[in-house]
Amino acid sequence: MLVSVDWLKDHLTDPDIVILDSRPKTMFLYGHLPNSQSLSIDQVIRFDEFGSNLVIEQEKIVKLFGSLGIDESKTVLLIGDAMDPSVARIVWTFLYFGHEKTCLLNANASDLQKHGLKFTRQTLIQKPRKFTPKINNDIRIESDFLKRHLSDFEILDARSPQEFMSGHLPNSKLIPFSEGIGYNGNLFRDKKFLDELFLQNNVSKDKEIVCYCMHGHRASNLFLQLKIAGFDNVKLYDGSFVEWNGKKLPLE
Repeated sequence: MLVSVDWLKDHLTDPDIVILDSRPKTMFLYGHLPNSQSLSIDQVIRFDEFGSNLVIEQEKIVKLFGSLGIDESKTVLLIGDAMDPSVARIVWTFLYFGHEKTCLLNANASDLQKHGLKFTRQTLIQKPRKFTPKINNDIRIESDFLKRHLSDFEILDARSPQEFMSGHLPNSKLIPFSEGIGYNGNLFRDKKFLDELFLQNNVSKDKEIVCYCMHGHRASNLFLQLKIAGFDNVKLYDGSFVEWNGKKLPLE
């Protein structure tokens, strides 16, 4: 899933690679990789009555991803910055809609010029393609199911200690997403560090794991950290605390 800057340099002009820049649109317009397109977090979420950032409707994803030139033959490479978890949420969205050829650059997009890569302000327009979704329900969970099966899951809260202390889902365990990111210019700490992090927090690979935060973005980052560490049974609760609290479900 993770690729290096050297890998990016080797594939920068590969016609089978679609490079998507997850930074805010204004940053993208100020300068970006020549073969990249903008895809920001607001394009892949929808809001409910509570303000939750839920996964976008399938028909909108088909249109959006197709307009970016993505079909099953293309490898998608996402780039972003370590302290902005929205890139992880976009990666999760691709995985949820079944695009297994999804990679994430393990380096800060804002640092790429330091690695000798050139930026441009010119806009790339891809030839539209037909994107065919294959929903992966194994990596998402909804509140109605979660509230009935709380004891069946290892529930991880990716927020800050202050947020956690102000109220959290029952039986949840605090592991701030920030503990596993941003080291030596990488988006994530290495597998050895993440293995130790989850071991210290007694996170078991024998139990299904649910990640949540406030809106689902930081939880998506924690989701990827768990995947890097070799955890297979991980789900995102994209409704997260905003939806749970909005529905007046139990808190601790």
